[in-house]
Amino acid sequence: MKVLFSTSSLGFLRNFQSTIRLLAERGHQIHLIAERTDAIDGGKMVETLKADHPSIEAEFVPSSRHRLWYALGTGIRASLDYWRYLDQRWDQSPKLRRRAVDQAPRFAIVLARTPILGTSAGLAVLRRLFRAVDRVLPPPGEVADVFRRIQPDVLLLTPLLYFRSHQADHVRCARRFGIRSVLGVGSWDHLTTKGLIHEVPDRVLVWNEAQKDEAVDLHDVPAEQVVVTGSQAYDHWFAATPTLDREAFCRRMNLDPQRPFLLYLCSSPFIAPQEVGFVRTWIAAIRNSPDAHLRAVGVLVRPHPQNWRQWEGVDLSREFVDVAFWPKTGVNPVGGAAREEYFDSMYHSDAVIGVNTSAMIESGIVGRPVYSIKVDEFAATQEGTLHFQHLKNVEGGLLHLAADLDEHLAQLSRLLAGDGADSRSARRFIQGFVRPHGLDVPATPLVVQEIERLAAAPCLVPYSPSAAARVLRVALVPVAVVATIATMERAKLRSIVLHWTRPARLVVRACVARLVYVGRFVRRLPGRLIRLAVIVVRRLFVLPSRWVVHRSKMRIHAFLVWRKGEPDRVP
Repeated sequence: MKVLFSTSSLGFLRNFQSTIRLLAERGHQIHLIAERTDAIDGGKMVETLKADHPSIEAEFVPSSRHRLWYALGTGIRASLDYWRYLDQRWDQSPKLRRRAVDQAPRFAIVLARTPILGTSAGLAVLRRLFRAVDRVLPPPGEVADVFRRIQPDVLLLTPLLYFRSHQADHVRCARRFGIRSVLGVGSWDHLTTKGLIHEVPDRVLVWNEAQKDEAVDLHDVPAEQVVVTGSQAYDHWFAATPTLDREAFCRRMNLDPQRPFLLYLCSSPFIAPQEVGFVRTWIAAIRNSPDAHLRAVGVLVRPHPQNWRQWEGVDLSREFVDVAFWPKTGVNPVGGAAREEYFDSMYHSDAVIGVNTSAMIESGIVGRPVYSIKVDEFAATQEGTLHFQHLKNVEGGLLHLAADLDEHLAQLSRLLAGDGADSRSARRFIQGFVRPHGLDVPATPLVVQEIERLAAAPCLVPYSPSAAARVLRVALVPVAVVATIATMERAKLRSIVLHWTRPARLVVRACVARLVYVGRFVRRLPGRLIRLAVIVVRRLFVLPSRWVVHRSKMRIHAFLVWRKGEPDRVP
């Protein structure tokens, strides 16, 4: 079986390493395609996969930003993504709505603010119209070329629903060739914090029943096309073991091994763009706690791999006693020593604290209690996000959420005093959210089985656009041209205009040069005509006349000489 795995960035493959490896171990060929690499070890991860499994290949297939349909398709999908967040269910998510506004084209914002079109009914009409237009746009030629060259049996893709993503074209291209497609939901928040699924694949693989409901309710995916497999992204944590004992790990982190320590896991730039101040406040509150046991606890702060630069120049170990910050720069724990060290930090900690991060789920898998505090500056990315509710509600919730620091400190004090209820609650959440088929049932084999089952199904009838769709596509060509020109950078537009107009410019230049020559000729024509007339008169009249006169003189002279009888003398 040939699997074509499409991703917008190599970094998204981090949550599918186990799936890719198991597919390769079962003898399948995997061809990875991505629009771009990422800044956090995505390329290294792919090279490791290729080195371990020769049946894995990879290449970049970037979207051509200046092809005819790129700007129009991007604008339509970004508009639909933005209008999605105008629904009342997102009224408590102002930051998510603002991000959608930042991604939306100007005309979509203007339409949404007009008196009639901005109503619920008006937006519903706009959505139907824009979806109809989006579905007649042809997939890019470079993507179709990949399908022809690879000839896959099934298309697997992730994440599909990011803002301004063009992976919907990959799904449509697969249908054009009669190939089935599978979306693997890559993370716990993808269905609620990103864009829409603009082209529904044949299967959507989700982690749990909560995500299934999100796929059906938020993305209009038919329920029969959604399969709950569990989270393949976290399978490796269930089998992980520490590489260092607690004393060795604490000494490596410069923490007192005789004391318990708390692990603070930082959040992404979107969730907590400025987290340094809050972490300082949190540590200061612990150090000033009336509970002597809590006051003496160690603290390890671990930065988010995409949000570590805000910590440059900050040294918590100088500000507080028994506080460590590690690693110093962003390290993505995709494997090897980085993953082992990350696991050790969770395993040896007594509790994990954060704002809103997937690392909380990983900590729950390891069996650590997870805590958070409601903070006003992060309210929009805590209670203001739907996926945060999963941490609170699924199977009683994983998260122990405090209304303020005082309540949070009381929770930590109870934990350190030996209340084991906090750690036991994590297992119930993990079974419901990460491994719904059982804690001892890994998700990766279920994902691979579903991919194999779909690939073995009868082939689809290749899709061919209807006559009406072809007519509409032709009618949209002027709109696509205008959209391309309007969204293009001036320098790039200038270079493209110069490139495409070069033949015409050469013709015009040749015509102008000839006109210049003609002008010069016309300007000099009177003088040339006069010179020609002078030459003609001279040749036809003057010179013959002179010749006649000269010959006449010669004849007269010869006659006179003859008359005098002196033929040999010339007077």
